[in-house]
Formats: sequence, C-alpha cells, structure tokens
Amino acid sequence: MFYIGSILLALAVVEIVMAAVLIAFWKMRMTAPGLAEMAGAMGIGSVGAILTGIGATTTDYVFAYFGFQCFVVGVLLATRSTRRIQGLRPLYLLEAATLFACVAGDAYFMFIDDRLSGALALNSLAYVIVCGVTAHRLFTETRPGLRRGCLLLGFMFGVFAAVSLVRVLVRIFIDFPAPANAQNVSFDLIYALIGIAVSIGWSLGFLWTSYSIAEHRLRAANEKLQRFSGAVAHDLKTPLNAIIGYLDAIDHLPESAEQHKARFIATTRQAAERMNRFIDHLLEQSSHNGEEPAPAVVDTMACIKEALEPLEYKIVTAGAEVHVGDTYDVLANRFQLMRVFQNLLDNAIKYRHDERRLRIRISSSKTDGWVRISVEDNGLGIPEESCGEIFGQYTRSAETNGIPGYGLGLSECLHIVESFGGTIEVTSEAGAGSTFTLKLPAPAT
Repeated sequence: MFYIGSILLALAVVEIVMAAVLIAFWKMRMTAPGLAEMAGAMGIGSVGAILTGIGATTTDYVFAYFGFQCFVVGVLLATRSTRRIQGLRPLYLLEAATLFACVAGDAYFMFIDDRLSGALALNSLAYVIVCGVTAHRLFTETRPGLRRGCLLLGFMFGVFAAVSLVRVLVRIFIDFPAPANAQNVSFDLIYALIGIAVSIGWSLGFLWTSYSIAEHRLRAANEKLQRFSGAVAHDLKTPLNAIIGYLDAIDHLPESAEQHKARFIATTRQAAERMNRFIDHLLEQSSHNGEEPAPAVVDTMACIKEALEPLEYKIVTAGAEVHVGDTYDVLANRFQLMRVFQNLLDNAIKYRHDERRLRIRISSSKTDGWVRISVEDNGLGIPEESCGEIFGQYTRSAETNGIPGYGLGLSECLHIVESFGGTIEVTSEAGAGSTFTLKLPAPAT
C-alpha cells in the first residue's frame, strides 16, 4: 500500500499545482466561465489525494473514506465547469444523487461490510455515469468557438469514463472480498497514474478551450469591425457623391442662373444633413455595443423614399425612370432597411445598360406572414453562374465592365436582411437586367 500512497501524494502535488495555475488565471480576472469550478476541482482533488494517500499508507479507512468523497466532489466540479463553459446550468439532481450514493455506499462498504473494493467499484461506477454523460454532451457541441475545445475535453472525460468502467468490472472479480494482493495493488497504481494524467488533461484542456473561445470571439469581432468599417465607407460615398455632384453643377451654372444655384445649394445642404443623420445612427449603434435594436414595424414606402433622396442627382443624370408600386409594412429597422434599398437602387443606376433607358420597378406582395419586395431593373444583368457569389464580401460580377466598386454593398444587404430573419435573392440574365427579392417578416395582424 506504500506505493499507492506515494502515487496519490504525487497526484496531490500535481493537482495543487494545477489548482494554483487556475486560481492565478482567476485572480488575473480571466472571465472564462467555469474557471472557479475547475480550480475547485483540482484543489479538492488534491485534498482527496492527500487523505487517501495517508489512508493507504496507514491502512486507516477513515482517511480513505473522506479522501474518496473529495475525489467525487472534484469530479463533479470538473464536469460542472464544462457545463459552465458551454453556457449550461449544472445538473444539480445528478450531482446530488451521485454524492449521496457515494457518501452512503462508501460508508457501508468500508465500515460495515469491510470491503474496500466495493467502495472503489461504487465510486468508479459514479465516475462512469457522470463522465460518460459529460463526454457525450461535449462531443455533440456544434458552436464554432467551442467545437474543438469540447472535442478535446470530451475525449479526456470519455477516456476516464472508460478506464473507470474497466475498474468497476475488474473490482468485481479481484479483491471482492479478498484482502489486498499484488494484482489489485498493481491495478490501483495504474489507475492512480491515469488519474494524474486525467487531472492534468482536464485543467490544460479547460484552459485551451477557454483560449479557443476567446480567440474565436476576437476573430469574429475583427471580422465584424472590418465588415462594419467597409460598409460605413461604402454607404457614406452615396451622400458624399451627391454633394460633389451638386457642387460641380453649381460651379458650371452661369451667373444669371441664381434660382437654379439656390436650389442646388439647398439640395447640397440636404445631402449633407442626410450624411450627418447617417453618422448619428452609427454613433447610436456603437453606444449599444454594436447591437442592433429589436425589429419594429417599419413603413417600407418611407424607407424607399428616403433611399431615393440622395440618389436624385444620379437618377436625373442617368435619365432613369423609377416606379414604386404599393408596399406593405415589415418588421425591421428603418435605418438599416433604408440602407438596403439605397444600395440596391445605387447598383441599378451604376450598372445600367448604355443602349437603353434605365427603368427601375419596385413591387411588393404579402403572403403567409411574409412580405416580398422586388427591385427590378433592365441594366447590365449578372451571369447566372455569378448570382450565387455576388453577396460575398469584396466579390463582384464579371459584368462590371470596369465600373468602379469594391463589392461591399450586396454583402451588407445580405447581413442586414438576415439580421431581421429574412432573405435576399437575385434572378438575373446577362444583358437583360436583374431582380433582387427581399423576403421580410410582416407585422402580426
């Protein structure tokens, strides 16, 4: 029994070190959920290893009994930490039932029936159930930021559950109720060594999973910032180009055209005010940590009219004809929906056909709780093979004919519409025009 005591004391040292590492991360205000539980698991496990080691060395069942309970609590805390990191509530009923069964069962086997192997088999069975359930849950995790770390932790909990199952089966046949012998001493040494490896693996796996989550969130935040900055620069160009266009028109007016000049100045001022409102919306959004407000009932016609205002100069210059049919209210965000229409209309003007007058038609229909809004043009169109790609960021159709652009507008439209629970699709034919169809939820009637 001396060898088992030595191994258990070594396990205690390892768990103390891992607990210290986890507590250090905790004190440094690392905000990983479950960190306190995993630190507690290592700390209590180290106490259990010390008590069980003393019991094994002195053959005192009292020390061993309390050491066994510490091991059970440590395993329960370790499994609870994985639920915390997945954002799940602890399984209080399973934890309570497991702890009660081990406390009562170990007392019976060790102090009444005098069969240590019965207590070992009972505790191992508890580990099989608790760690098996935990491994299954970790293996079924699908979220990108958690997937890799949970697979690693699931493998470690699965290994410990499998080894514990072997221990249950072995303990049925050896030392039940025979006294200690070379067979079960050797087996317990192997099990204790595996316990050391598992303790290290749980702690390192937990830290690695926490790091993976933080890395995924940082990458997602960077991608969101990149998309947001690109979309802002893209959308600011529309009112800015209107201002430049009107100023250029003013510059070329004859001095006698004071009436036209005053109208152009007033229109330029309106374009600047629209830009200022756009910036105000962005600042308001940033004050809410970038989170979009909940969808509300939006007047679609008002959004379309607001989107057409900064494009008036382009529409007049292009000689375009815009027809807007009846519309229906939708559940969305007015500012963001206006951006969608502004991008679609701006693209229709930008990619018009040189050999015919541009015609843009906006129509709507309402069925089964959804509103479908179509923005149709007779412009350059998009090759069929490119229709599935144009919504990607920085992706443009081959039919742009050297027209300046960055491929940001449609990707932002897709992001906005999907944030409302809707969809956006395109049907097009190269040289014949395109139809973009928005599907948005309708307000409850």
